Amino acid sequence: MTEINMFFEYAHDDNLDQAAHLLQDRLSQMEMVNEVEAAPEEMRINGLEIAAAIGVTLLVVRGGRELVEAVRKLVTEVKCLMTDLHDLKNVYVDLGAQRIPIGKFDQEHCRQLALKP
Repeated sequence: MTEINMFFEYAHDDNLDQAAHLLQDRLSQMEMVNEVEAAPEEMRINGLEIAAAIGVTLLVVRGGRELVEAVRKLVTEVKCLMTDLHDLKNVYVDLGAQRIPIGKFDQEHCRQLALKP
């Protein structure tokens, strides 16, 4: 099992609980996702602006090459999901100590994520 942490950043903190519930429902329907937990994060200061966010932890049950493909599909599906979510600024994927914007998450990142212990 591989744990993947994502961070959904919103422009406003309106209805974050509802958005977290929607995210959890939508992500749990993806074939590669075994478990998902989504919860609003505390407000944080990002430069001069205050951002609202939802932290998401996914468990993907795959191994080896299948895991790389599952991660790639997950990233693609999350990019598509982003168009349905209102007020969403960006989505980030945690890879070790790095938080990578999903738009820049490429095949090499998928491989690294699949190989992480």
